[in-house]
Amino acid sequence: MRAIVRSAALVIVVVTCLFADTHADIIDVFAAMAAALSDTNVPEFMGAFDKDMPGYGKLKTDVTALMTQADVSSSIEPIKDEGDDSTRKMDLDWFLQVRSLSQAGPIVTRREIIHAELRKQGKHWKIVSLQPMEFF
Repeated sequence: MRAIVRSAALVIVVVTCLFADTHADIIDVFAAMAAALSDTNVPEFMGAFDKDMPGYGKLKTDVTALMTQADVSSSIEPIKDEGDDSTRKMDLDWFLQVRSLSQAGPIVTRREIIHAELRKQGKHWKIVSLQPMEFF
């Protein structure tokens, strides 16, 4: 009986560690995206996405335009994280401050709950769905 309890406890510890690592990996994806927005690095930002994602081309065009016309600062707070070690669904409270490159230009703030679905592809997590894409 003790062996069964120890085995069950070990399984719980392993699953907990895997979930913690998965969560940290997902958070790293979004942290890199936020940094890429601030660094005006379109390839780094778009690298988080599966190129086959519906709307990928339009998102790339919109993000490129945003980064060429403004300085962007970004912060992301995870609200919900569900799934397993191969697929995840995240809700994120995403805040953007968009400062026009023109001295007289406006400063625009955007804040919205962003819904993302991710899939593990090899060793990397890729976003396969993001709503609303118009946020960017």
